[in-house]
Amino acid sequence: MPEKIGGKTFYAPGEYPGDDDISPEELEKIKAGFAAWNARRDAVPPEKRKHLRDRFGDEDKLGTDEEAAYLAEVEERKKRGEYWG
Repeated sequence: MPEKIGGKTFYAPGEYPGDDDISPEELEKIKAGFAAWNARRDAVPPEKRKHLRDRFGDEDKLGTDEEAAYLAEVEERKKRGEYWG
């Protein structure tokens, strides 16, 4: 049964309409790709890392019941000079 959280619908594996479950071999290949990406990302020194604008994630909260809390957090980050959006 799909679960609704924060205005979004989440499906369990095999529940999504028309979903074909992936094979264990494909899953391992995907996990290896994520592990390689995370290793490359973690190797970058903190002073050379770039902040991604909030449109790459946090703005997903707009239009949900978490929107007011998100906008209040953005205003606080603006005051601290930590907002690049």
